[in-house]
Parts: sequence; C-alpha cells; structure tokens
Amino acid sequence: MALDSYTNLKTAIANFLARDDLSSEIDDFIDLTEADFNRRLRIRAMETINSSFTIDSATESLPTGFLAARSFVITSTNVANPLQLVTPYHLADMDETQSGTPRTYTIQDSLFRFQPEPDSSYTARLVYYKALDSLSGSTADNHILTYHPDVYLYGALYFASTFIRGMDQGSVAQFKAQYEAALKQVEAADQIDKYNGAPLIQRSGININNYDNV
Repeated sequence: MALDSYTNLKTAIANFLARDDLSSEIDDFIDLTEADFNRRLRIRAMETINSSFTIDSATESLPTGFLAARSFVITSTNVANPLQLVTPYHLADMDETQSGTPRTYTIQDSLFRFQPEPDSSYTARLVYYKALDSLSGSTADNHILTYHPDVYLYGALYFASTFIRGMDQGSVAQFKAQYEAALKQVEAADQIDKYNGAPLIQRSGININNYDNV
C-alpha cells in the first residue's frame, strides 16, 4: 500500500502494529509525530514569505503556525532596514520612550515586540519557518508525507510502541532509531538541495538574522 494519503498512512501503521483496535489512538500517534518534527525540522518546505507584514504598533501578532524567523526587513523606508533579533531582557533595557523606525525586535508569548516603537505604519518582509499542515480528514497529505513518508510511519510506530503495554523494548528502540534516521536524512537532503554541495563561506561582520541567503 502506498503511503500517499492520511487514510493509507493510518492503515499502514495498523498493519505494522498488527492491531485493528487502535483507530483513535493512531490519530494521536500521528499528532505526536507532527508535533515532534515541527519542533525539530527547519527545512525549505517550511519557509514562508510575507512581503507585506505591517508594523504599526509596539507589538504585532505572530503569523499562524509561526515557528522561527529567518529574516525580518522593513522595506517601506528609502533604504531597507533589517531588524535585529534580541532577547526580551535586552529589549526591556532599551528606552521605551523612543519612537521611530524599529531597529530591533523580540518574541514574547505570541507577539513580536519592537523597539523603538513605530512612529507610523511600516511594511516589512518577514521570512519565517511555519509548521507544516497537520494531516486530517480535510488535509490528506503534506510535504513530509509526500516526500518523506517514512518520517510519519516510523514516528507513529515509535509513539505507538511507547503506548502499547507489553511492547518489547527492542521494538521500541528499533522504531526510535528508524525515526531518528529518517529525520536526519530529511535534514541532510535539504542541506544538499539548499547549497547544492557548495562549501559554506564564513562572512565577517554580517548578522545572519538579517539575510535570506545564509
């Protein structure tokens, strides 16, 4: 059976486990796998570009599914202004009475917080990593299931093995090893595709948070 849909994935998991009584639990195992790889993977398929992000107050809501910023640049000024990511503690030490073109930002809870506070409305280009769509009845596949179905299969089998009472520890270790290997292969393939095998060149004096091509 091809692992090309949510339904077929669930059937394959049940077949590997030789169980036909875990239908609802298999949904949970898939959810746990998705939560895990969304925390750990940062690949090109997860990159999203918002070229019209509006900054017109001291705080702005994070985009839906936001995981991490790759670059953040104000583009509506005469010269593009890359925003520097700082810690919340660093931002708290800044003069909060200032206003002008934001130069720094931090992330607190579900918000971006900027300093200085914007004195007008600015447009920015935000490149960020977004969580991959979860599989469900209405979402039959996504990038991972299409190109790396073994991540889903072995991840779900690993989480299932920690749930099923009496599962021997050898099987648990095997599924975990297969899942970890699949994740590493996804990352390795993405790095090869991203840089085309070219060696990385270190640049001095460049803040990597401000550029897309690093």
